[in-house]
Amino acid sequence: MLQSILLVAVTALLTWFVAGRMRAIPAIARLSEQQKEANRAKDIGDQLDGARDRASSAELERNKVALAKAVKAALWVTDARLNVAVPELLKMAQLWAGKSKVRGKNWKPPEGVTRIEGLDDRVSPWAAWHFNGHHWRIEAQSRPSILPDEVDGELENCKVLLDRDVVLDMTISSKDRQVMWIDALTVGPWVSDLLKFAGARTSDAKARSSARSARENQERADNIHWS
Repeated sequence: MLQSILLVAVTALLTWFVAGRMRAIPAIARLSEQQKEANRAKDIGDQLDGARDRASSAELERNKVALAKAVKAALWVTDARLNVAVPELLKMAQLWAGKSKVRGKNWKPPEGVTRIEGLDDRVSPWAAWHFNGHHWRIEAQSRPSILPDEVDGELENCKVLLDRDVVLDMTISSKDRQVMWIDALTVGPWVSDLLKFAGARTSDAKARSSARSARENQERADNIHWS
């Protein structure tokens, strides 16, 4: 009798234990799957963080290269004195455009210069002409300096177009012609052509001014009589 009771008790205990284990297996399996999913999500997050870090490093390196290239271009333009020659040539070309529109005035354009056009505007002046088989155009756009790290006064964006292609796009200080940044630059024979052309026109203008000043001084002297 006692043996039967013990047998029943042991059998019930084993049944309870096995049933509990069977119920625990799906829960453990579910927990294991959730943990695996969490681990996979963490791995993906780590991969994305690494990709972002690599992209940030690559972007930083590209920015360094771009900045170095922009600084080199600004220094080159300054050394070539294009930041001075271009605005001066624009002013002279605007005078040509104005004089060419005056009827009856005995004025001749510089030798070889034809088809002169232009607009003498304070904010957006431009001038265009043909010379030596090429179409030249210079544009300017003035705007106030609004950023704290920019120079005082106005900034002036100047573009040089050769045969309608932009070969120079620079922003300079209207005050001292300092190059602020370069948006486009194509180095080529046009640089020396423009500098020689502008230099010759400046020399002609100075020569005419000196001759006019000499005549005026002589006229003043002729009207001075000592007793």
